[in-house]
Amino acid sequence: MSECRNCGKSELEDIGPVGKVAPFFLKRVLGAEILPARSLSPLKQAIRDLAALPTSLLSRLLTQYAFVEMQLCLHCSFIQTKIPFRDDDIMRLYLDYRSSSYNRERIHYEPSYAAIAAAVGQDEVEIRSRTTALNAFLRRNLPTGESFTILDYGGSDGRFMPDLPGSKSVYEVSNIDPVPGVARINSEAELGTYSIILLAHVIEHVPEPLKLVRKLSSHIKPGGYLYLETPQEISDRDRDGLQRGSLRFDIGIHEHINSYCMKAVTCLFESAGFVVVAIEDSPVDVGWAKAVHLRALGCKQDVR
Repeated sequence: MSECRNCGKSELEDIGPVGKVAPFFLKRVLGAEILPARSLSPLKQAIRDLAALPTSLLSRLLTQYAFVEMQLCLHCSFIQTKIPFRDDDIMRLYLDYRSSSYNRERIHYEPSYAAIAAAVGQDEVEIRSRTTALNAFLRRNLPTGESFTILDYGGSDGRFMPDLPGSKSVYEVSNIDPVPGVARINSEAELGTYSIILLAHVIEHVPEPLKLVRKLSSHIKPGGYLYLETPQEISDRDRDGLQRGSLRFDIGIHEHINSYCMKAVTCLFESAGFVVVAIEDSPVDVGWAKAVHLRALGCKQDVR
């Protein structure tokens, strides 16, 4: 029986082939494209070629996508693909993440991405909004006066690190240099033990969220903390509609392959052995888009 990859329960409901796979994701992760089939008959192919021009003019109305089956967990309200992607396949998406080669290839398959490519993860509004909200959240919920050892797991160049006293490190799979004051960790074998690990805008990308959080727990000191931040892209009301069968809509599979809500984040922490210290949702303007971000802080139990 399949399990929820967020909480580990087997209370899953199939919601149908509603996962709309973005063309760039399809190409990078699965090595596939949506193309018209060619005919072995020269005459039939000539007819298809003639029909291609008017079809291309209507492409915005007739765009075809690949769809995958999706599931909703009745225990934690997490939404996942029915068949998980493999880690190695997902890694192909991020080897040159946000670089010129990444943007160039993505724009080729998704021309609309050109409008935001330079801003995603770089816009000053996004950096200011995210770091301001992160710092305020941690100031309210972390003990003061401590010096922390901080790891930003999957944190790009570390530009979203909080303004906390202590040493700062970043582990990142893409080939990008960290900002001054942040040390780069080049492989998971080099990871140590930290008083707080940040997992910000990562969990929605990974095939096995619960496995990842349990692994990170082994790198957190007893009594230490895990900070998690992720977007909520499907509202609680729409999630309810999917569960009851009164709503049916496409769920984008692009960089994000998992869909979270506050209940799903809470259950993820609890299933991985953390006590939820604080959790919130709030609207955020990142300059190139407006979104709802979930923020949560969990404390690792001191088991003696």
